[in-house]
Formats: sequence, C-alpha cells, structure tokens
Amino acid sequence: MKKIVIGVLASAVFWLASPAMAVPIVSGQTNVQVTAPLADLGITPALLGGDLVSADPLTLGFGVTGGDLDFTTLAGTIEHVGASISLTGDLGTVDTSDDVTVILSDFLINTTTAILSADVNGGGMVDIFSLDFTGLDAAAITDLANPQISLTFLDAASALLESTFQLATGTLTGAQFGLAATAPVPAVVSEPTIFSLLAAGMLGLVLYRSRSRT
Repeated sequence: MKKIVIGVLASAVFWLASPAMAVPIVSGQTNVQVTAPLADLGITPALLGGDLVSADPLTLGFGVTGGDLDFTTLAGTIEHVGASISLTGDLGTVDTSDDVTVILSDFLINTTTAILSADVNGGGMVDIFSLDFTGLDAAAITDLANPQISLTFLDAASALLESTFQLATGTLTGAQFGLAATAPVPAVVSEPTIFSLLAAGMLGLVLYRSRSRT
C-alpha cells in the first residue's frame, strides 16, 4: 500500500509542480523489472543495495536519495546513492574460481539525456543504459507496479560487459535489460499543491480499491 501511495502522489506532483522550476528530490523509489535472459548468458544477478520487489518477474527496488528535477518538463537528475547490484559471469569451469563479477552502484538517471549511468566496480561512473520514454505520460513513468521505461544497453557498456563475460560481440548491443518506473518526491511542495496532492491521492486510492473489488 505504501508503494501505491508514493506512486499516486508522485504522479500528481509531476502534473502540479510549478512550471520551469527544478526542485531538489529528497526521496522516492525506482523499480526495475529485469527482462534480459541473463541466465541463458551465464550471468547471475544479485541485489546488494536495494529491495527485492518481486522474484517472478524479477523486479528490484532502489531508493531515490537525491537529485534535482523540473517536474513539469521532467528535465533533471534522479540519484540512487547506495543502490547496487552485482552481475557474476560463469566462464565455464565446474567451480567458481574463474567467475567474474561486475558491481554496478550509485545509479544516476539523467532524464534530459535519457541515460542511466552507474559506478562500475568502484572505478567511476559509466553510461550503462539508454531510457525510452516514448509514449509515456507522468502516470506511466511513476507507476511502480507496472514499469514501462525501457532500459537498453548502450554500445560502450555492451562492449565492456561482453569482454568481461566473454560473450560474442554484439550479444548485448541494443538489447533490453529491463523496464523501469521511477517516482521521485520533491523537497518543497507549496500548501495549495499539498491539498491538491492529498485530493489526488485519495482519488487514486478510491479508484485502486474499486478496481481491486472488481
């Protein structure tokens, strides 16, 4: 229920915040549903910093820790400091002595460039995925229960991971890693907007409960 409320309120914020004004983000959540056939590639993901939202389909949740966003134009950045996953590749032997692990952490969504970057093995930020917002409105972008933002491997990240995990060239290029939804919460909301958000939130809960009963 808490995640539903966050999603409803965040969606309302997207529509009601003052135009052309980037505001600090203080909290929220981003969910990623993994769609890539990692097991078929001999890659095992593990959640290090975040929450397991669902095991089937595999959906990972990461807390939003900061950033700045214009909630009207959706331009800005959304930070996830401390969020991290590991990708471990089985290189073919019967034991784990030659397994290789890549740790991606501190995810940063740049909505202006539509790119998600991450720190790779503690060595600095690397652009990992492109984000496709095509056809998505604020309600869809913030729907944590139904991620719809496509995450696609960028060429440089594809080459890095293909080399690390000894995959054929082009295996990951342009491939979808998963689907995401993000519901950031701003630091400052004016009093009239608070009342509007509460009204929108109540309406959302009524509609949700109505759908649940049917």
